[in-house]
Amino acid sequence: MRNGNRLILGLVFSLLVLSIASAQPRSVSLRPVLKPGQENRYVINISVETRVTPSGADGLTSVVHKETAATVLLRGVGNSSGEAIIEAFATQATLDGADVAAREPSIVGQKIEYEQDSQGRAIKSSFPLSAGKSGLAELLFSLATWVPSNDVSVGQVWGQSIAIDSLTGDYGYVAAPGIAEIPKRASVSYKLSSLEGDKAVIDGAITLNQSGSSSLTTKQAKLNVTTTGDGKGSTRVEYDLSASRIIAATSDTSFEGRLMHVAPTREGEKPQPREGSVVETAKFSITLVQ
Repeated sequence: MRNGNRLILGLVFSLLVLSIASAQPRSVSLRPVLKPGQENRYVINISVETRVTPSGADGLTSVVHKETAATVLLRGVGNSSGEAIIEAFATQATLDGADVAAREPSIVGQKIEYEQDSQGRAIKSSFPLSAGKSGLAELLFSLATWVPSNDVSVGQVWGQSIAIDSLTGDYGYVAAPGIAEIPKRASVSYKLSSLEGDKAVIDGAITLNQSGSSSLTTKQAKLNVTTTGDGKGSTRVEYDLSASRIIAATSDTSFEGRLMHVAPTREGEKPQPREGSVVETAKFSITLVQ
């Protein structure tokens, strides 16, 4: 009888341990890892439009639209380095509806090379000039900037506040802010929304603001302007836990504000400020195709 009781107690204890273990939240690492020799092919799309509406008869006016589409093959080279071979590349820009001619030579077949820190962030890089101007290099370098420093579980939140003003900076979300007309600060709040097998879904809320100097492209010239405004957006990352890689990532933002330009004057002349309202929208996406 005693042996039977011991057996029952043992079974109950085992079931209790298993129940407690199964109730513990599953924690996972979301850091992308590109191992030496590993290859991931992605399709990238970037679209940014800056629309300025004049305030007054001589107010500021401009509509700048920029788009980039590319296919890149990411390849691990060493334990802390990688390269992106540009397999397809097309970029287009318009100013007030008229095409802006691109004079740079084709970069298809060329590479974006980089070294990473322990968190997967690019700390040293080299790339073709066109890859920088189009935002392609920026977007690739931003792929690890959203990653939490520690393992996380479903429902856990993390975030950061970052100045978006550098080609190789830490943007806080998947983006290519350097091709925008207006530099901004971004606060991003992330949450691990779900885990389904080896797929993790991460959602983020973006808050933008700016109060300072910017430059504005117009038909007449590039103008130095003072900008104030704010905006918001959303971002989502789908992540493959088994392969430690991004399946897809998107970001969508909208910024609204006011611009003012004061031209230099001669001594004794009264400055005549020109003003306008600005709306800048941006969409970024990257999708695994193999």
